[in-house]
Amino acid sequence: MNKLFLIPDFDKPEDQRRANILVVTQIASYALIMLILVVSLIISPEHNEVLLQGAVGAALILVSFFLLKLGKLDASAWIIVIVGWLIMTLDLALISGVRGVNVLGQVLIVMFAGLAINGRAAIIITLFSAGANLVVLQLETTGILTHPAPLEANFSRYFIQTVYSFLAAIYIWRSDGVIKDSFLKAQSTADRYRALFERTNDGVIIFDLSWCVLSANAQASDLLDYSLEDMNGVVFSTWDASDDPDVLNRYKDQILGESDIPVFEHNLRKKDGLEIPVEMSLALVPDADGDPHHIQCVFRDITQRKEYERQLKHMALHDPLTKLPNRKYFDDRYQLTRSQPFEEDSLVAVLFIDIDDFKLVNDAYGHAVGDLVLVELGARLQASVRESDTVARVGGDEFLMILDNVHNKANVSLVAQKVVDCISQPYKIDGHQIRITVSIGISLTEKQHLLDVDLIKSSDLAMYQVKEMGKNDFRFIEPVLEA
Repeated sequence: MNKLFLIPDFDKPEDQRRANILVVTQIASYALIMLILVVSLIISPEHNEVLLQGAVGAALILVSFFLLKLGKLDASAWIIVIVGWLIMTLDLALISGVRGVNVLGQVLIVMFAGLAINGRAAIIITLFSAGANLVVLQLETTGILTHPAPLEANFSRYFIQTVYSFLAAIYIWRSDGVIKDSFLKAQSTADRYRALFERTNDGVIIFDLSWCVLSANAQASDLLDYSLEDMNGVVFSTWDASDDPDVLNRYKDQILGESDIPVFEHNLRKKDGLEIPVEMSLALVPDADGDPHHIQCVFRDITQRKEYERQLKHMALHDPLTKLPNRKYFDDRYQLTRSQPFEEDSLVAVLFIDIDDFKLVNDAYGHAVGDLVLVELGARLQASVRESDTVARVGGDEFLMILDNVHNKANVSLVAQKVVDCISQPYKIDGHQIRITVSIGISLTEKQHLLDVDLIKSSDLAMYQVKEMGKNDFRFIEPVLEA
């Protein structure tokens, strides 16, 4: 039951203000009708028509209220306006002549129409009142309206005029309170938004629907290296570093179509030309009537985050000690090589490299020195091949190489011998001169057959054959078929 008589909530602040004023008027009008009925029955019991008029008026006010509950603001307000105008103008005028017209009541109706509907409604009611008053005056002066009977100068007339005066005062007081409350709420909302706009750590730019800057906060100015004055009127495309020239129009079409755009990453260009990665969100902001008004863009610099992500990705794919690619990187690179288009007669070779007796180095000099040897060895391996080739550390003392697009077996032999020779050169670390050797297994195939064989497994087998044959050498083996 309580919900039935509560003031309904509206999404738009302007509609809520009108609803509040309308409810105040409905309550005041209903109270006035009841009061007039009671007083009329006591003072003028012979006027039975007052009961019927009061009942009709009260019923129409209830209809107005339930229309308001249904969200029909204009219809609800017009019922109050029409009922009030008929009573204040025609009812009194036709009974009492032009002297019976309640000017104060007419003014109240005009005020209500302006506050609860709009200024145009107030003008319409004013014109109707002026026209009706003129018609009644003409009817009275020409004798058509005969024997008008204005209210006698008695307590009833005093009471009615007093009630109207109090009603006007109360109505203006409550309406003023509603308007002030709405203004204060709007001001509070604006202050909170302004504080958020100015103090947030994110850059905020307000664009019109043509992507021209209407306003921006200091953080946006700092991130893009523009002064706030220079940003006004600038088109978004000035900072857009995207390779897609139509991306902004697609974003606008999406938000104008009321589609949600999730937070996305974008590149912006600063005043000095430097590009920065940002995380960005776009939102359409409507005006008081619900029509699209401007686009709010919120963004933050994610340069540090992207660098951190790059480091994490690098760490996930690289050996922390030697900084060489790890097994996952190598496997991805191997699968990529198998899936790429190939030139006719081009060859691919995989070299499996294992350090001979590396445990002896760790036992003799300690793991710290052994780690330094591995770092130097990795650098020598990397220097032995082309930039397009891949060298990876896949175990404690095991390394893999992919030599892509080689022309013949002799080229692979030259690389393998180069590796054997450079690795066997002494390592001068912490005053020690350390010598190590490696055993290398090699598997080679034409690129067109790469999907049919397992070069990694084949080269591993070849490496163990080198170990059995004395180490410090390399050996080719026919590729093992893919299982």
